[in-house]
Amino acid sequence: YSILKTGRDEYGTWFPVVLRSFDDYKPPLYMYLTVPFVATLGLDTWVVRLPSAIAGILAVIGTYFLVRELFRSNRLSLITSFLLAISPWHIQFSRIAFEANIGVTINIWGVYLFLKGIKENRFLYLSAFLFGLGLYAYHSERIFLPLLILLLGILFRKELLKRQREVLIAVVIGLVTIAPLIVTFLDPATLSRLRGTSSFADQTPLLSRSVAKLQQDQQNGNPLGIVFDNRRLVWAHTFLEGYLSHYSLRWLFLTGDNPRHHAPDMGLLYLVELPFVLWGLYHLVISWKEKSSKLVLSWFLIAPIAAAPTTGLPHAIRTLVFLPTFQIMTAIGIVQGVMLVSRSKVKYLLFTSALLLFTFNFVYYLHMYFGHMNHEYSPFWQYGYKQAVGYTKANYGKYKKIVVSTQLEQPYVFFLYYLAYDPKKYLEEGGTRSGGFEEVRNKYDIFEFRP
Repeated sequence: YSILKTGRDEYGTWFPVVLRSFDDYKPPLYMYLTVPFVATLGLDTWVVRLPSAIAGILAVIGTYFLVRELFRSNRLSLITSFLLAISPWHIQFSRIAFEANIGVTINIWGVYLFLKGIKENRFLYLSAFLFGLGLYAYHSERIFLPLLILLLGILFRKELLKRQREVLIAVVIGLVTIAPLIVTFLDPATLSRLRGTSSFADQTPLLSRSVAKLQQDQQNGNPLGIVFDNRRLVWAHTFLEGYLSHYSLRWLFLTGDNPRHHAPDMGLLYLVELPFVLWGLYHLVISWKEKSSKLVLSWFLIAPIAAAPTTGLPHAIRTLVFLPTFQIMTAIGIVQGVMLVSRSKVKYLLFTSALLLFTFNFVYYLHMYFGHMNHEYSPFWQYGYKQAVGYTKANYGKYKKIVVSTQLEQPYVFFLYYLAYDPKKYLEEGGTRSGGFEEVRNKYDIFEFRP
């Protein structure tokens, strides 16, 4: 809204390439995608979420074309895109304004256009542009996408070597696309997000414990301790533990993580999908020689790398890049399962049972999502902020000063938002003074935000 009205963000930065936000320095793509929607439809919650919803739809469409390009099967493409459309993981983040969802859509279309681009130059150039754009979408993308591009380069090196001139043009397009980001990568301030979420940051208990153990080993003359308590080994162990945590069946199919990331009593995937995921994974492994299998499996294996060294794991947003690999494996498992039981005498019983289980699981999810989530998880969605602002607005003229407790998370931005406070006036009054999650100096008009 501020960019739309003034060309500057809440801190007064002119068309920022990185959003300082609450000092977590977000990539800016989602914000810029939102601007035209807010300009035409107004400042409303559904409007802010609309780009994500559209991206979710485009991801489903893109998945159909991607799977068809990989496996040359309309049936497999339809099943995969349908599974993504009803996926609890995908629905959760397609219906809210999370930047990571834009990254998923870019990944899907980027890979599809790359595969098409091996035959037609224009698609290769468009793919390069999309991959570059993906670095503006979400933090995880800045690690995942280079790995994905490297993977594509290795798998299709023979095809690319035959078209070196076109590949060079595509590389230039990608580099030009990300050029504005290079300066921000060198800015220490933008690394604060990494420091704030990294398990390896200097202030984390992990490093403190490692140093304490090493000092104790040195004092006791314990040579094995000096080797095994070395922080590099500790970091390697922590990274591996974080990486493997994202393959936890309990997390994926039963519990999820943060309540904002899933419906109550649900995981990120349907429990009924589990046997089909495993069956599909098995078929990808045994067909490893095929490039399509290598791509999907490798995508599946590199997805958690960006999240592995961070805190609060496993984490559904930082590994949203898993999608649509789980749906592809599930679809393969379903297709292979149908082929397997089609020769059985009780095939109709098996088909009916499987369909009933899928239907029950889906209806149960819808019940928990629409029937329970608002009530059970309302504190995690800042329920009450809008009502508090409405009450304040109704009583605005009665007071010389209104103080809002910072026990509410970042209340200043919610008051700005729901009041549609004039950004030009806000910046003239000093804009946002205190970034970070512990604001202490923010105020405007007659509002003060402090403990």
